[in-house]
Amino acid sequence: MTIDNCENWDAKYKSCLWLAHRLIIGQPQWRQNTLELRDLRTLIGISETGSLSAAARKLHLTQPALSASLRRLEEELGVQLVRRHSRGAVLTEEGRYVLQKAYGIVQDVAEVVSVVHSLAEEPVGTVNLGLPTTVAGGLIPELLPLLRQRFPRIKLHIIEAMSGVLVELLQLGRLDMAVMFDIQPMAGLRSEPILKERLYFLVPSDHHLAQRESVRFEEVARVGLVLPSVENSIRKLIETTCQAEGLSLNVLADVDSLPGLINLVKGGYCTILPIYLVTDHIKSGVISAIEITRPELAWTIHLATRNDAIRPRASLTTGRILVEACKKLVESGDWPGYIENRG
Repeated sequence: MTIDNCENWDAKYKSCLWLAHRLIIGQPQWRQNTLELRDLRTLIGISETGSLSAAARKLHLTQPALSASLRRLEEELGVQLVRRHSRGAVLTEEGRYVLQKAYGIVQDVAEVVSVVHSLAEEPVGTVNLGLPTTVAGGLIPELLPLLRQRFPRIKLHIIEAMSGVLVELLQLGRLDMAVMFDIQPMAGLRSEPILKERLYFLVPSDHHLAQRESVRFEEVARVGLVLPSVENSIRKLIETTCQAEGLSLNVLADVDSLPGLINLVKGGYCTILPIYLVTDHIKSGVISAIEITRPELAWTIHLATRNDAIRPRASLTTGRILVEACKKLVESGDWPGYIENRG
């Protein structure tokens, strides 16, 4: 169905659709589009001030120059965009449509200029980074010195929270980036893998399974466990595995505190956690870490950012240094896991 044979449409909406085709789709017989930003800014100025004379003052133009800019835009699009009256000027229906597009175009160009200028300069600014509790305590001492040594004008604002909270803060724009586990595709978010690590069955040293090197998942499911709550990534992975295996958990308490879980294990309870921040307790013999098999529990750690976020050089640089810090921790053996192939 073409625009011209939509006879039942109201005339003003028909003309706006025709204009949309001209602005966005184009037609082969039309001459090459020569729209200029200054002409779009002219339309924005007229809309915001309500008259050509006031718009000229705001844009630091003479009124003849502004009128010529408006005329050029109208001739290019082939429609009247502004209707003048005794008290000033108002936009036509077509003018209001073009205005919406003009705001987006001008904003996009401003963002491109901002990012390019940022990339041309030394990285500077505050980067809001979210870290899950099971990572923060070990990663921060490695990341911050690296960043301060190489890029002293970048300031980190680190927020430590459970993964569910970090997703929400990232989607709300309160974080520039966040480290997350096995992040599912979410509207507005992008992610890149960093490393992979296993989860272990943690028991007190005097537990009857403490001397085992490995334990089947179905055995773990039968033991009374203290675990993070259902919104936590660890719990979601465990619950998903249970469903796949046709098992049910014996959860004694939901505990959204890493120190709390570790202390409970030292006090006689069992849990399932990655061992990154528990290695000292394992080496001292207070806690035993047992491999889980059939199936094993493992997840991939990602660096997540917002799709629509402008990533100035400070943010891009911080992400690169964070990945480097993770790699160093893995290579040194401080972080049990292996680096994902990043292609």
